[in-house]
Amino acid sequence: MAKQVSIPYLDPNVQHVGISKLRALNVAQLRALDKTLVIQDNDKPLAVLLKYEHFLAMQEKMPDEE
Repeated sequence: MAKQVSIPYLDPNVQHVGISKLRALNVAQLRALDKTLVIQDNDKPLAVLLKYEHFLAMQEKMPDEE
């Protein structure tokens, strides 16, 4: 069986930011956010911040686990 190679999906809406950028965001800025933020510290990814609608859409696309 051949080994499956995954090709990373490059999304231009993903932006890598530091903790200080996250702290600077207020409610209005979060509501208007059109990018997915990868929060990182010392170039190490810690968390992902995305709009709730995008999260829900991801949940709908996931196969049911049984």
